[in-house]
Amino acid sequence: MAQDNKAGSIRSYCPVNLQDARRIVDEFVVHYNTKRLHSAIGYIAPQDKLLGRKKEIFLERDRKLSEARQRRAAKRKIV
Repeated sequence: MAQDNKAGSIRSYCPVNLQDARRIVDEFVVHYNTKRLHSAIGYIAPQDKLLGRKKEIFLERDRKLSEARQRRAAKRKIV
């Protein structure tokens, strides 16, 4: 997280004071834990893993991949 913190938060912005720096870091931590996908836990956000959404997310991914495969196969048959 330290590398992500430097590259994705502090270096992208120039805090004007300590309060501004804390706000920037707080926003980054929220993003890091709720939006950013982590490869070590299956490309889901840590919050999703903690809330037990991993299985649901994986099922949705599988459904979307299956639909995409079917669309590609149908497209190949047309051409």
